[in-house]
Amino acid sequence: MMKQSTSSLLLGLISIFTLMTQAQACLDQGALTQLKTAELTYLVSRNVPTMTHALQDNIFTIQVTQGEDATDCHAVITYQLPETDITEANQILNNSPGKRIMLAGQGYQLPETNQIRANVKVNVSKINSTQLSFNHEDVLQSAPLGRNRASVELMYATLIQSRAIVMTNTLNAQTWPYELIEVQKSTCKTNYSSDVPISEACDCRVRSLSERLSPRQLSYIQYLASDPYSSATGALASYNSLSEQINFSCKLSRR
Repeated sequence: MMKQSTSSLLLGLISIFTLMTQAQACLDQGALTQLKTAELTYLVSRNVPTMTHALQDNIFTIQVTQGEDATDCHAVITYQLPETDITEANQILNNSPGKRIMLAGQGYQLPETNQIRANVKVNVSKINSTQLSFNHEDVLQSAPLGRNRASVELMYATLIQSRAIVMTNTLNAQTWPYELIEVQKSTCKTNYSSDVPISEACDCRVRSLSERLSPRQLSYIQYLASDPYSSATGALASYNSLSEQINFSCKLSRR
């Protein structure tokens, strides 16, 4: 009976201690999950398709954990990156040493390892809200999280330069979604004219593009086309050549 009472007392003390520890912790699991979601949302909002695709494919992952002192409102943000992406981005910049030097002068550099961490302070005024955020100074590029964000974004923006290249005679095996087809037809009708019915000519262009480009590769091309500095990289040269060939075949002229 005495042993049973002692065991019950110990279990009770352990339970009380656990509850006290949880009560004292600044960030519970719900808060950590919310911060992870917020960080993912931020990265996707940068509209760098290669980065978004890496997150979707779960090859670029994020972990948010409590800082060493559970009573202190610090979180550790860990990015786990694929080695292959780091290597590929470095190869691209190695071919443009001047650009690497220019970026370094502006405070930008590629990740050096496939796991990078940042310790950040959570805004205590929003601890009990659904809008948790990091302190402003921790997201500046001069701070670890800000540097990590900029570094990873640079890496994935760099990767677009190689992944947008249309290889000769390569065919696409992925079906374009209906929405993408309709958007491309509408864009064609806005930007081109034809001696044949424009709907027929644009159907021809979109069908021809879909035979060569995957939806993801098209998003890389569109990203570069919106970048005023992309022409200097030559990354769109292969697409521009393909586009001209398709326009000629489909009897389209740019307005």
